[in-house]
Amino acid sequence: MRVGPLRALPLLILCSACFGGASPAPTPTVPVSDAEAAAFSARITKFYDALEGVPLDALVTYDNKELRDCFASPEGFTDYFSALATAARLEQFRYTTARHVQIKEFNFETPEDATVWVSFISVNQRTLRFWSIHFDRLDAWHRGDDGVWRIVPAKL
Repeated sequence: MRVGPLRALPLLILCSACFGGASPAPTPTVPVSDAEAAAFSARITKFYDALEGVPLDALVTYDNKELRDCFASPEGFTDYFSALATAARLEQFRYTTARHVQIKEFNFETPEDATVWVSFISVNQRTLRFWSIHFDRLDAWHRGDDGVWRIVPAKL
């Protein structure tokens, strides 16, 4: 099969766009020391472990001082837990309780800002649906002037 020059031009442009371009620049890594990363990891692990096995929409969870200490303001705490309880209710978590909370990964955007990808896993409220269900969140954390990492909640 022969292809004329006018038909070959779009194919050449397409091939040069696919194969001839430069590779994308790698994302720069933020210089964070091992000690800082380990301290951040311990902080988020303690926070998310405290959410395992407790009802996310219950007053006992809402009054937990250790959980409140991970927020800069009472309003931020309320916004976060309202969104979390709503997500658990919409996904039909049994008793709105996360049976397992798994930190998938965390990344430092800057030395003072990080994101945490976390998965909340439970069983379905409908008892005949015996498989596990989950929802994922991407939480933003910020290190304040006092050096303490706190969650920056998104608004509902």
